[in-house]
Amino acid sequence: MEPLSIEEIVRTSDELAVRRRFDARNLVYLKILLIFFGIVTVFNFFESTRHNDLLGTGFMVANSILIAILFLVLRDVSRERRRIVSRGFATPTRFIQRHVSATVLAFVALQYPLFLYLSRKGGGWQGWVMTLCWVFVGMRMAVAELVLLHAYLFAAAPIMLSISPRKDIIPILIASACMNASALTLELWGSRRLRRQVIADWGDRRASAREQMRMRDELQYARELQLALLPESAPQLDWVDVAGVSMPATEVGGDYFDYFVEGNRLAMVCGDVAGHGLASGLVLVSLRSGFTLLRDSLGSPAAVLMRLHDLIAHTSRRRILATVAVVLLDRDQKRATIASAGHPPIIVRRNGSIRTIELFAPPLGVRLPVNIPQVTLDVSPGDLFVLHSDGVYEARNANDEIYGLERLAQLVLAHPADASAESLRDAIAHDVESFRAGAAQDDDVTIVVGRVL
Repeated sequence: MEPLSIEEIVRTSDELAVRRRFDARNLVYLKILLIFFGIVTVFNFFESTRHNDLLGTGFMVANSILIAILFLVLRDVSRERRRIVSRGFATPTRFIQRHVSATVLAFVALQYPLFLYLSRKGGGWQGWVMTLCWVFVGMRMAVAELVLLHAYLFAAAPIMLSISPRKDIIPILIASACMNASALTLELWGSRRLRRQVIADWGDRRASAREQMRMRDELQYARELQLALLPESAPQLDWVDVAGVSMPATEVGGDYFDYFVEGNRLAMVCGDVAGHGLASGLVLVSLRSGFTLLRDSLGSPAAVLMRLHDLIAHTSRRRILATVAVVLLDRDQKRATIASAGHPPIIVRRNGSIRTIELFAPPLGVRLPVNIPQVTLDVSPGDLFVLHSDGVYEARNANDEIYGLERLAQLVLAHPADASAESLRDAIAHDVESFRAGAAQDDDVTIVVGRVL
């Protein structure tokens, strides 16, 4: 059987968990029974053949076929987890999986009287009556099933009284009753002990599954909250074309991007909190709130980043680091102002050439004197700005090769000059994914593209 999901673990009752554990144990013992009765069948086959007992020989041949089929079905039950069940045995395999105890009882109900009947002449049935009950000591079943099993084994002895020439049946009946009662007592004790162990273990497992579900739901809620904080769509402006995307590596990522429009100015923001997860997501909420409150001051991006640095550095006892880059495009002054706090280089394409702007500064939140650098560029129609997180150029493939800034810059340069910002954004994301070639995404990927019209 396939491993249970955490939802199935939570829904599984104690009784069902106990039944599954009993069934797993009983399947092993059923195989042992098949081997045991198979050996006895072979022995009785030769005995029947030696005495020219055609009826006994026929019984043994039919029983051998039955045991062989059951053994093949049990093999498929064991291999079902690997999805290689024989097509012809799919239905009996599913039946036995659901009714292991019933299969054991039915098999015993068929085998026991058969061998009692065949051994009646030599008196060998007395040995069957005395010893077979001990074969089932390792079985774990419900009380009613165990009582039914031993009642059946005991009832066979009086039945043999009517067809046996022996007259000393009373001592055998007393011995059979004692044997079955003793074996039943051990089985009931073992089943009760295992039941208590399973219930205790399953209680712990169910509690752990509930906790995992709670954490998963909280992470999913945090992810939805974080995604809700990202721009639902890019602003529609007639003088600049913008597009962005953020792809978290985990449920809650550490990357952030946003757009802020103030009159004829557009600020594109890209940030990355160290690490990823719930704590990073909470810091991103603070960053976005800070940018929203300071959007009127984005005429000087470096000054805004300095104030956000103070916010991060002085409002948490833990050292939290965040890299942020801001590109402010001013339509009236035809100027771009770029500020960065430890963020990856901004790629600028203009007049058919590429320029990477890397401003050296520590991340926001460091406990050191901080000076945020800022540069200004003249812009003209066709100029292109690409902001990105380190999850882009630090992406690795299965050979542990790094994507690299050069490959990113060449992709931006080779992209058609008249293509939309969304087209370039998607091309970068697709190229990074193709480069990884199935390797796991180990960092958040964020891309923001702005194209002056």
